[in-house]
Amino acid sequence: MIPEGRYFSAFSCEELAEKGREAMAVSPTLGIIFSSVHLGIPDVASSVNSLGIPIFGSSTAGEILGTGGEETVQERTAACCFIPLDSTLFAVTLMERGDDSSFDIGARIGRWGREKFDDPAFIIAIAGLKNDGEAIVRGILSLSPPDTPLYGGLAGDDGRMEETFVFSSAGYTSDGAVVMVLDRSRVDLSGIVTSGWTGVGMPMTVTSSEGNVLHTLNNRPATKVLQEYLNAGEDDLVETAIMFPLLVQRPDGTVVLRTCLSADFSRGSMIFAGSIPRGAQVRFSSSFGYETIEKSIRDITSFHATRPDADLVIAFSCMARHWAAGTLVGDEIAAALRLWKKPLVGFFTYGEIGQGHTGQCDFHNESLCLVLLTVNPPTP
Repeated sequence: MIPEGRYFSAFSCEELAEKGREAMAVSPTLGIIFSSVHLGIPDVASSVNSLGIPIFGSSTAGEILGTGGEETVQERTAACCFIPLDSTLFAVTLMERGDDSSFDIGARIGRWGREKFDDPAFIIAIAGLKNDGEAIVRGILSLSPPDTPLYGGLAGDDGRMEETFVFSSAGYTSDGAVVMVLDRSRVDLSGIVTSGWTGVGMPMTVTSSEGNVLHTLNNRPATKVLQEYLNAGEDDLVETAIMFPLLVQRPDGTVVLRTCLSADFSRGSMIFAGSIPRGAQVRFSSSFGYETIEKSIRDITSFHATRPDADLVIAFSCMARHWAAGTLVGDEIAAALRLWKKPLVGFFTYGEIGQGHTGQCDFHNESLCLVLLTVNPPTP
């Protein structure tokens, strides 16, 4: 069990610093901060540096905070959680990507976590609009024990698609990851991923791709195909494509959603948040508003029946869910608060990481990932 912490929203760096100092009254050992780029991430990182505790932080496309049974879905704020978690049970680090590939920085994260604990569990946030989230996940799991829990999301920048950040008490980066590793001998980390997006239109074949860069569909430039299907011009193609992500059936038969992050019109290519393998069959997909939220609430309720206990709930929810469902997106957050009756902190992401219906940790888009953190007492 985690002793009582402090949870608050801040609308400026000055308010964040002041409330952070006040939170020291509960002797926190960990701060979790999900902040809009509107506050200025370098300033946010500087504000929390003086608190003298590890910080797990990410920029957002909207913030989520719920305490006392009340949920708040906000924009242009910082959602903050300061908790007195036993410092022997976790570690936080900030990793720059440098010259590493997406897979290689993932492998570096996995190696670091294994050095900290024999049986690790991970929560991560990733910055960088060209990073391949799926490759990072595969890299982490390649050097982790079987069935290692892994949850998190891609940082946002209020939907601007310009520059995202992650930060810790050591600083910040726009191309790398902030990583929290937990000791599974005492900490349970579990979660659910739910989507509700539905495939529409005829399937197409990925005829050329490299990792998360899609070059051609049915042997035609990806930008041309998406512009025709979505009736979009160069100025609004990315924004429109976010609302109609690709439903990808991989060659191994698994199905995932993939969100567009940017377009290279000179090459006719689209950059997505995760890998789109050559030979995959893809369709556009769409959200049907309240039906999508209703499905997620049913999934959350079923999951609660199997995992009724938690000390803290963390939410990584796709920005497009907020855009598509509007204020209704708060209903699924309210459902989680009502069921677990525990504090909840989170943010709207550009991609989500968690355990899907296959039972394997994977990289997702257009999804809600709820993570439960529970601390068990020491073995007598």
